[in-house]
Amino acid sequence: MYYKNFSKVYDKFMQHCNYDEWADLIKKIISESDVSGKNLLDLGCGTGETLLRLKDDFQCTGLDLSTDMLTIANKKLKNKNVKLFAGDMRAFDTGEKYDIIVSLFDTVNHLTTIEDLEELMICIKNNLNPGGIYIFDVINREFMNMMFPGGVYYDDRKDMTIIWEHFQEDEIDVIEAVYFVKNRAGHYEKLKEMYEKRIFTHKEIENILEKYNLNLLRVGKDDRIAGERFFYVVKK
Repeated sequence: MYYKNFSKVYDKFMQHCNYDEWADLIKKIISESDVSGKNLLDLGCGTGETLLRLKDDFQCTGLDLSTDMLTIANKKLKNKNVKLFAGDMRAFDTGEKYDIIVSLFDTVNHLTTIEDLEELMICIKNNLNPGGIYIFDVINREFMNMMFPGGVYYDDRKDMTIIWEHFQEDEIDVIEAVYFVKNRAGHYEKLKEMYEKRIFTHKEIENILEKYNLNLLRVGKDDRIAGERFFYVVKK
């Protein structure tokens, strides 16, 4: 099951993430992109933290591949007028069209082939209203090299120790993750999981957008909120 174990520790892992800054950045991009509608889909919404911060300004919906992540998101967003769907970002249809779609925290890098990226952009085009925008961020090779010096990411916290081992297989970045998490009894539980990512070049992204007649409004680099990453704004 996708992210079954990571869902158990995701909020603890992300406890230092400034979701308010992420939400403020997204609101700023939206306000600068001349979008009239307020119907927003968070594609790869995880445990719902970003939706919590956007729900008062937009009519929000969330979609994620991990039903375990969505179970947590549903508890946070209960009675908050936010719809949640389980689905694949490469092939989704909630029955609605959106003015704004976002994929944050390098969600797009979890796609592992050019064909996956093409399928995503086809779905984006099919699910955006005319004039709607898609905002997503991606990381690059430098980000991965900085995160995994010597091939390892290690984080020792008060109640959790994280060890991620990283290696490359052809064009895929493979991460073997181990979490040692202290439970209520004071004992440590060991959780293991494997993730795959791909670094897409700007040219690869640009070519696919052009192929499917999606207009690239702009690309911006941000290195303040979560390491260096690139934010794309695409308009239908």
